[in-house]
Amino acid sequence: MTEEIDLDELDVGPADEDDESNPGDWFWHGEGDPPDDAEATAAETDDAPRPGEDAAADSESAAAGGATNGEASDAARVPHVPRENKDRPVGIPKASGGAGADTAAAADAAEASPTHGDSEESASGPHGGGVDDMTLALTYDAMKQFAEPLLVVQDARAWADWVGIVGDVEAFVINKFQREHDIDVDFFSGAGQTAAERLADIGKHSMFYAERMVLVGLPAEREIAERADWEFIPLSDATEKAGWELADDAE
Repeated sequence: MTEEIDLDELDVGPADEDDESNPGDWFWHGEGDPPDDAEATAAETDDAPRPGEDAAADSESAAAGGATNGEASDAARVPHVPRENKDRPVGIPKASGGAGADTAAAADAAEASPTHGDSEESASGPHGGGVDDMTLALTYDAMKQFAEPLLVVQDARAWADWVGIVGDVEAFVINKFQREHDIDVDFFSGAGQTAAERLADIGKHSMFYAERMVLVGLPAEREIAERADWEFIPLSDATEKAGWELADDAE
């Protein structure tokens, strides 16, 4: 059982007059840097009333009909953030007799202050920057015409941001073709999608979106590009301009 302690019997002793001022006194009582205000702060701390004394002093002053200008009581007030209408209910607008913020004025201030979204333009590209220059897709039937499909893809990556293979075949067919020729592309069709559907999926919210969307294919595959709203370049024109070599048995 805890032993009872008689607080009257405790020997507190007089306060040490040499104690230094409390940290932060310079903030409340003076201006400037703490080292510059150390002496002034210590003097003000010694003269300042102890906690609870300001309320008693105010009561005695009011009972004795003391000064009404508030100068004496202001010096003894506990530091606090000044607030208007502190004697009125908190949370009720001023227009209704409370101490809360004026809702009309607050709304006007919020409307007048600019928002972060208004000060900056949103990124125009899908990956947080500008739109890429070109996305190039080659049809599966066109890729089978090249003598070295790997060299075609490697060369295309030098001037195209994204390279893909599409065709009206199953996904495993394109995957097998890539493995056989050690090709790695960014996208390809499959999983029940037609070539046109895969290209149409590359919209403004796709990471493969670019200003120029080009499909290289056989002449009969022009419809794929038209259905997806892509630019179409026939295989013969592409091989001539890019210097790609066709296989001996190419169509």
